[in-house]
Amino acid sequence: MKIGFAPDVMDGRTTLVTGASSGIGAVIAAMLAAHGARVALLARNEKELRRLAEQIESGGGRAVAVAADLTDGGAVAAAVRRTEELLGPVDQLVHCAGEARNQAFLCDQTEEQWMSPLEINLVGAFRVARAVVPGMMERRRGGVVMVSSVAGKRGLPANTSYCASKFGLNGLTQSLAAELGAFGIRVNAVCPGLTDSPAATDGGRYGDAFMASLAKHHGPPDLTWERYLRRAVGATILRRLVRPEEVATLVLYLLSDLSGGITGQAVNVDGGAL
Repeated sequence: MKIGFAPDVMDGRTTLVTGASSGIGAVIAAMLAAHGARVALLARNEKELRRLAEQIESGGGRAVAVAADLTDGGAVAAAVRRTEELLGPVDQLVHCAGEARNQAFLCDQTEEQWMSPLEINLVGAFRVARAVVPGMMERRRGGVVMVSSVAGKRGLPANTSYCASKFGLNGLTQSLAAELGAFGIRVNAVCPGLTDSPAATDGGRYGDAFMASLAKHHGPPDLTWERYLRRAVGATILRRLVRPEEVATLVLYLLSDLSGGITGQAVNVDGGAL
């Protein structure tokens, strides 16, 4: 018996993907579309969303750009309404939008800097879930995947607000799964480690404040992002960065009927943490 994903494993399901303009989110959206999903792409960068939508449609998929800022509940609700007008009711949600800028030791952060990851990673998840879950409950079907992080399972220095947001996202996943199981809706999280995307490979994307704070309090004083990243990757079993496609494949599996007995889980894809 041959086991694997069929091209139509998503079977025309309407899937909303946040954080779809780049990185892991863009790869997830493209993979879901390649397997039959009608994909709504949500992020702030409308230009990049339209570019990805055109790429997906040129390959025979179906995708629309619904730009919105996850810090604006009204904009999120409007994006969901637009998705339903263009593609039909939202069957599945993937929350991949993430914020990790300005991470530093807590003593070096302003309140605004500390709150920023929570506003996108956790409160943003609430806003978009709140907009789509009631419809799923009415139809008594649906699937949700939260893209969390291994930082949602263990604390890391100079990452207090990012870890707090991801720990919270894993808690939201478990609680939402408990609420929605009776309605035939499954909710899971995936927890990537360091992934081969700009968020990890471009030290400037994570922020100079992170390296300065880590060098100041833990040292050495000349610590660089390249040295930090090399050491972190070398501490994994596979000794390499996780590929975005590996994260996307896990999301695809958790949304598909092949994982029908799995809910309330936070599954690592981290190269094997030592």
